[in-house]
Amino acid sequence: MNINGIQPPTPPDSPQSVDKVTPAQNGMEPQATGDVVEISTAARLAAKISEVPEVRWDLVEKVKSEIEAGTYETPERLEIAVNRIMEDLF
Repeated sequence: MNINGIQPPTPPDSPQSVDKVTPAQNGMEPQATGDVVEISTAARLAAKISEVPEVRWDLVEKVKSEIEAGTYETPERLEIAVNRIMEDLF
């Protein structure tokens, strides 16, 4: 049997020296690496929700009863509300 194309093994070529290439020579500058944290919109909203103060149920019930009795809206309170809105706008 005759097999063509198979050559006997040859020793590997000896390594050749190369010059050290600096980033400036190859056009690449080193880049700073580091971790990056991105906070999603949902996470931001969840953080804001945790900052909301507790509901003052006693005050809620008091205001409800004043509204039902028709004694909540007074000229003084309306003036305070209007002034606060004006401050926010200007």
